[in-house]
Amino acid sequence: MFDLFNNQQQMDDFSWVVAMFQGNGASIAIKRASEVPLRTYYPIKWNGKGEPVPLWRNYLFLEFCETISLEICRSTTKFLKIISHPDEEGVYHPVLVPKNAINENLAMVQQGLFNERTYNRRFYGKGSLVRVLEGNFINKKVRLEADIPPDLPKNKTISISLGSWNGRIEVYKLAL
Repeated sequence: MFDLFNNQQQMDDFSWVVAMFQGNGASIAIKRASEVPLRTYYPIKWNGKGEPVPLWRNYLFLEFCETISLEICRSTTKFLKIISHPDEEGVYHPVLVPKNAINENLAMVQQGLFNERTYNRRFYGKGSLVRVLEGNFINKKVRLEADIPPDLPKNKTISISLGSWNGRIEVYKLAL
């Protein structure tokens, strides 16, 4: 086997292999691996809406068991390949990722380092419904008549509508 991380100290003999899928193949493989049971790791991040989305779209980390891991992957038609590397004779072997490399990635995700909501402000396009927090329209859902971009430089007055009523609200940068 080929270990790209051979200079890292290995905690135990547990390793991951990385499988590539198309479409929803990774989710099918996760279901089948849970029946064995075989551990899986599908790296996610959180988008601006607070929803989990794939960090690396078509990649799934599977616990490495020489025959079982490959069988689970091949059991779906959406399986593409296991990331592998040739040895000196040209024979391909799976690239092994040590357990502690995934643990470090999980710690970074939990700290918010891959979260879009940490770094990006939400975009509110014309026609979006927003709730007003204070002022004449407090606790009402109003429709925006202009875009509010994430890079709004300062406070801005925006035209809004609420049924047949029209008005203006001041949008504070802090609220975006």
